[in-house]
Amino acid sequence: MTDLGKIMVPLYKYKDWEGTAESLAETAGNLMQGEDGFGEADFAPNERLVRDYVARGIVGKPERRGKEAIFGFEQLVQFLACRAMLADGWPLSKIAEDFRHANLEDTLALIPGEQRSNEALNLIESFKEESVFKSERIMESRSPRSMSRSVSMDMASEESDARSPSFRQRQRRNYEYRSDIGDALRRMGSDFRNVVKYDFTALQLATWLTLFIDRDRADRITVDEAEAIGRAVTAGLLNQDSLTKDDVSALAKGTVDELQRIREERAVMRQQMDQYRDQAAQEHEVMQRKLDEYHDQAAQLEIQIRQMKEEAEMIDEELERKRSELKS
Repeated sequence: MTDLGKIMVPLYKYKDWEGTAESLAETAGNLMQGEDGFGEADFAPNERLVRDYVARGIVGKPERRGKEAIFGFEQLVQFLACRAMLADGWPLSKIAEDFRHANLEDTLALIPGEQRSNEALNLIESFKEESVFKSERIMESRSPRSMSRSVSMDMASEESDARSPSFRQRQRRNYEYRSDIGDALRRMGSDFRNVVKYDFTALQLATWLTLFIDRDRADRITVDEAEAIGRAVTAGLLNQDSLTKDDVSALAKGTVDELQRIREERAVMRQQMDQYRDQAAQEHEVMQRKLDEYHDQAAQLEIQIRQMKEEAEMIDEELERKRSELKS
């Protein structure tokens, strides 16, 4: 990533920027592809991508002015921050989730080059002042009781913000949780290397009885299948030889061990295949060298044969000349 202070100077100039989705894409592309930009060199944002980010909740909705949808500076910052996070390997779903809790200062901090330069601080403070000014104008029209209640709510909100982790802290913590999930599962004695997620529909038939069915399967279940499930549940309840949790754990462990054994066998087979491939390549190279040698020898023999033919023709001509001299 590039140094943030470098890109904040052009961003500060765009404080009052407004434009359409097409203009936002073009402006963001120019900032990203500048001398101190970031992202893929051949990436070119377009209007369709901007509207996709709006639909996902990553970029805020534009302001309607007649028939046109107008975006502003904050949406430009959101677009740039999204592209920076994508470059760092974040999925769009996670970016959308985090952006719901992010303010302008948080989002600006995600853009490569923004490191609390004077321009960056001035930009953030100017937006804060505008926000405070708007709040004061609204509060002036309220009664003293309403103002007191509003101030109390603002103080409570500030205390809540102080207690809650920052946007960047949550980002780092979420990344750490994702990266060490395998180790965490091993420490708790899990047989799995990753979490398996299922969506179930729960049918509570009584306070002591709940039936769980895969959500997609439940939506398209037939009458015959429902009756078959009922018979299977009845048989399972009455079957004295049903598997216990220990049996299931043993089966799961056996399955995991079997999968591990298969993986190891495949690794050995892959290694053997690589060895056979290398051996075949070496033998092919040897055969090719021998074939080249045979071709060279054949070419030399052809030259020798041609020379011998020429010498034989010369001898024949000399004999013919001698015969002619003897006759004369």
